[in-house]
Amino acid sequence: MCEIPVFYATTEGQTRRIAERLAQLLRSRGFTSRAIDVGTAEAWSINWMDVRAIFLGASLHAGQHQASAAAFVRAHLRELGSCPATFFSVSLSAASKLPQERAAARQLAEQFVAQTYWRPRSIVCLAGRLAYTQYGFFKRLVLRMIAKREGASTDTSCDHEYTDWSAVEQLAREMTDVVRYHAALIPLGA
Repeated sequence: MCEIPVFYATTEGQTRRIAERLAQLLRSRGFTSRAIDVGTAEAWSINWMDVRAIFLGASLHAGQHQASAAAFVRAHLRELGSCPATFFSVSLSAASKLPQERAAARQLAEQFVAQTYWRPRSIVCLAGRLAYTQYGFFKRLVLRMIAKREGASTDTSCDHEYTDWSAVEQLAREMTDVVRYHAALIPLGA
């Protein structure tokens, strides 16, 4: 049983880390929850009858979210639309000091939702991390140049965290409040 699954697609693992933290916070607030990669059999065999709300996260790379996230949404559009849902998009642009970069990240998150015909309750952009230690030479060089322009860390010997974990906690609080509110209006089994 999983009342609030946290589905995710990830490239370097930060979206998975956020999904795992959300699931942990949801469990601490009294709900069953797991972080579930959309590319696994578990995601495709979820018992939707147990689901009271969902999160779906995907990371943004070169202006695109993972195709596996879009495929999952299209395949489960009816189920995703039947309960409160939040889409969270993870990118370095969300941490930018430039308003136009943050606005572009938001626009791409909204575009993902529009292209999949999904209507989640909320769309949230979360900052990711510079995972220099996981990048190949070329990608590390390009991201270091972008980081320098943005005033972010250019130390490529380690990864740099930009995720606002208090914002992640707020997302969990808001969703559990919504689920409890809906449960008070429509008791389970009614």
